[in-house]
Amino acid sequence: MKKNYFLTLILTLLISGLSFGQDLVITGVFDGPNSGGTPKGMELYVVNDISDLSTYGVGSANNGGGSDGEEFTFPADAVTSGTYIYVASEVTQFTAFFGFAPSYNGGSSMGINGDDAVELFHNGSVIDTFGDINVDGNGEVWEYLDGWAYRNDGSGPEGTTFTSGNWTYSGVNGLEGGSTNATTSSPFPIGTYSDSGSSEPSLVLSGITNNQEFSPQTTDVSVTVSVNNFTFSADDGSGASDGSGDGYIKGTLTETGEADQEEIFFSTTVDDIAVVAGRSYGLTMELVDNSGASLSPSVSSTVNFSVASYSQAATIADVRAGTEGNYYELTGEAVMTYDAGNSRNQKYIQDASGAILIDDNDDVITTAYNVGDGITGIKGKLGSYGGVLQFVPQVDPGTASSTGNEITSEVVTIAELTANFENYESEWITINDVTFSDADGSATFASGQNYDITDGTNTLVFRTAFSNADIIGEVIPSSSADITGPASEFNGTAQIFGTSLANISLGVAYNTISGFGVYPNPVKGNSLTITTSSTEAKTVSIFNVLGRKVFSQRFSSMNKTMDISGISSGVYIMKVSEGNNMATKKLIIE
Repeated sequence: MKKNYFLTLILTLLISGLSFGQDLVITGVFDGPNSGGTPKGMELYVVNDISDLSTYGVGSANNGGGSDGEEFTFPADAVTSGTYIYVASEVTQFTAFFGFAPSYNGGSSMGINGDDAVELFHNGSVIDTFGDINVDGNGEVWEYLDGWAYRNDGSGPEGTTFTSGNWTYSGVNGLEGGSTNATTSSPFPIGTYSDSGSSEPSLVLSGITNNQEFSPQTTDVSVTVSVNNFTFSADDGSGASDGSGDGYIKGTLTETGEADQEEIFFSTTVDDIAVVAGRSYGLTMELVDNSGASLSPSVSSTVNFSVASYSQAATIADVRAGTEGNYYELTGEAVMTYDAGNSRNQKYIQDASGAILIDDNDDVITTAYNVGDGITGIKGKLGSYGGVLQFVPQVDPGTASSTGNEITSEVVTIAELTANFENYESEWITINDVTFSDADGSATFASGQNYDITDGTNTLVFRTAFSNADIIGEVIPSSSADITGPASEFNGTAQIFGTSLANISLGVAYNTISGFGVYPNPVKGNSLTITTSSTEAKTVSIFNVLGRKVFSQRFSSMNKTMDISGISSGVYIMKVSEGNNMATKKLIIE
């Protein structure tokens, strides 16, 4: 029967218990086939993260034959619960992956130490010996090799999974058994190691990542203490050990500007740590004996962390000049120019110095704000996505500090926006007299797409970033238009975001309604008259400069005088649709 010693070697590594704090040694002789060719190298790796291939104490088996054995030695600090075992080899002219085939062209099987066994050495002594592993399948003898199942005729299912003890691996599709040649030098994940058999005491702190920085809003930090192979004594009533167990935990907390705090614990239950913004902390937990002395060897764990503080910024420009990852309080007032109403609860704010995007994916801001509302005292963390600065709020700012602020967009050319984008990022802007390259009379806007707009010389991306905008599904205008929206970018490419139909204002020269007229304009009273040359049904909509519809009326006559007394003074965009025709007009109400 063919034997599978390499798999047994790895399996032995993964399911055998080891004493805490001592090296792991695997040894064995890997015989090559009887008709030439030997493994060109095999290495084992132990890593704590499967993306990290830094090695620990690597040995190699690359000569085949012999009686003294090849050793793979890993230091104790490398072999802990949850670490990953890797193999890497380069193999040529062997029957299977990584060169340890059950046979070579029908030749002899491999032997280990001449005794058809794998020996696991620990602290200089053999602590376990394993033979071959076989599985029945459809009346055939199956061999497991590097996580692959092979029949004795050289064929075998791809992606076969073998599970035993603490080890699970599913084979990689595309490799075949038999006498197929194979060459590889890629790391190959084998499984994870469990040190459940360890008998030495251990202590692990979790819940806090070393050097973690918490938000300035944090007032308490939780830590989890895990202890193995250690029996706690009880409190004798005076805060000392009663000697009933191995000892207790001695905890030391350091805090910026404060004296060290020490406490003893007779269990793994630890209260939350009260913290203060702007301070750094260090927590050390150590297992000690009943007299309070360190164990031999000592068993302790330390974690350092800090709580950030807010830097005050008077304007948005000051925030934008800050460092990403730091926390800021915008002490001045900013006005909300657009509420995206999307799943990330994004809002655009600006003041006289600039603008910034609020990205509130955690829905920290619960106060409902209207466009034009002033917000004072926003506290957040500065970050970015796709090159756009973002202010991530840490606390709800509360009631609006003012309402009804007028939003005036800044007119910018494509050339200016492209050349000096940082001056306009997230600002409410207007680009005049541009056309859509994709307009063909029937194409419509789709969500999350880029559309080129051009002024005849320069080109800019118009992006439908907001799926709830009323432009989605509408026909892309074929005529020239003035476009208003927040300036944005993606990895250095300037964009303007589409927000509403009202913010795509078609040029008057391209109005397609015959006889269209509006008077008076500016409106000085409460009445507005619209005239056309047709009695076809018409819909009149009036939008403010932020795209919010403030008036709508339908009529079928050639002219109509409408009462607009409910609309406050300001600048508006009027849109009139008549069948397939449309007209727009800037409207001023005094």
